[in-house]
Amino acid sequence: MYREVPRRWALRLLHPKLVVLVVAKVKDKVNAMAASWCMPVSANPPLMVVSISPHRYTYKLMKASGKFTINVMPLDKLKEVHLCGTLSGAEVDKIKAANLHTLESLKIETPGLEEAIAILECKLFKSVEAGDHVLFIGQILAARVREDIFSKGTYSIDRVKLLYHLGGDKYTTTADYILKL
Repeated sequence: MYREVPRRWALRLLHPKLVVLVVAKVKDKVNAMAASWCMPVSANPPLMVVSISPHRYTYKLMKASGKFTINVMPLDKLKEVHLCGTLSGAEVDKIKAANLHTLESLKIETPGLEEAIAILECKLFKSVEAGDHVLFIGQILAARVREDIFSKGTYSIDRVKLLYHLGGDKYTTTADYILKL
């Protein structure tokens, strides 16, 4: 038996989604925004998409610079991530408020975050208006991951707890086991 849900909840039927902090920089202004609407869209070239409202401060920085980092955050940084998703970077230095630390990138001027477990450095490939959001498609120029948590193309979930967004202020993480077919 099924029940209909309001259309505003329809997208939540695709959750949980991995939570990342998108970092953008223009001149000396660096901002981090929590996002769960982020995913790979192409292997060749390697492209990522992140969906951002034009009303967000991060949108303005990304549009101006054309570069951004995607920072995969662990469960133990939930409070910091949530703070970055609830404050405006136009009013608050969210990186300082969340006690996060920037890390120099390998290929672009925009930094990553030291607390991230993985960092993808992207340059803007294309932006596409999509309803009330804009899809920023970024070409991955460099990627790195913390040692000993990624092996043979997958996270070692016995060594790291990934942070997933369920909706609103609800989050979850990975189980301690992997199911194989």
